[in-house]
Amino acid sequence: MPAYLFSGQGAQKAEMGKDLAMQYDVAAKIYQQASEHVSVDLLALDKGQLAQTLYAQLAIVTLSYAAFETWKDLIRQQGGVLPQGCFAGFSLGEYSALAAAGVLTFHDLLSLIRYRSQVMQAASEEQPGIMIAVIGLDKAVLAETLKEETWQGKVWLANDNAPGQIVIAGYADETAACAEALKAKGARRLVRLNVSGAFHTPLMQSAADQLSAFASRFEFSKPDMPVYSNASGALAADDVNWPRYLSVHMCSSVHWVDTIKAAAASGQTTFIEFGPGKVLTGLVKKTLRDASVFNVETCDDMQKLMQADLV
Repeated sequence: MPAYLFSGQGAQKAEMGKDLAMQYDVAAKIYQQASEHVSVDLLALDKGQLAQTLYAQLAIVTLSYAAFETWKDLIRQQGGVLPQGCFAGFSLGEYSALAAAGVLTFHDLLSLIRYRSQVMQAASEEQPGIMIAVIGLDKAVLAETLKEETWQGKVWLANDNAPGQIVIAGYADETAACAEALKAKGARRLVRLNVSGAFHTPLMQSAADQLSAFASRFEFSKPDMPVYSNASGALAADDVNWPRYLSVHMCSSVHWVDTIKAAAASGQTTFIEFGPGKVLTGLVKKTLRDASVFNVETCDDMQKLMQADLV
């Protein structure tokens, strides 16, 4: 069974999605709808625009959704049905996953992402922070370090990406100092992320509160297939309060390792990433070496997926 994965922010680039929109009517219609809804041509964004959170997030979720819907349409054209599996997305990608799973309409997805990016930017300006990837250190050592009084309430584990790849985030000076302390304890490398704030930490609480109130105006449906939660690394509950959950999601760690392991334990052996780049498939392979992975960003990627005979 496949797990349908949806990209987070970071791998965006100019002209992504153009070949899909040129080749497939479904993708073209989705891009047209998206561009009309947000009053921006998402296929014409340049590098400078894609460096801005608002444009980057809208472009990523549109490409991810368009790629997934195109694959579904190609399956239907061949007389098949979408294979049963599960949905998961990394950070921003969890919103794409919710739309693909039928929890949100595509238009509501775009409205939520536009609002989310705006309040995240405002929160980052109110509570400046940074994020640093810590490479090559055991998670237990990192977790114990963050319990030290020096870092309490100042630095948090933001993303558990893969074994030996964890992101910490928090106030700038304290997070930088904590990273150096982790390097002294054996971390192989430190990489400061090119982001505007300390995402997935309590520093986003003001944005989270606003997002929950905004999300309350939308209708959320039951998913077509199970959806995994970033906040827990487990399946989202059937009775989840989605506006409240999206608030929690913004301030909680991304438990990606737990998500991938849980999906594998429930029978998923193939992982398909929809969206720009190959970040998630790379993290899957670091976590599950024997997993079969695909990424779908371009027409060539789509053809490879169709030839894989997964239906």
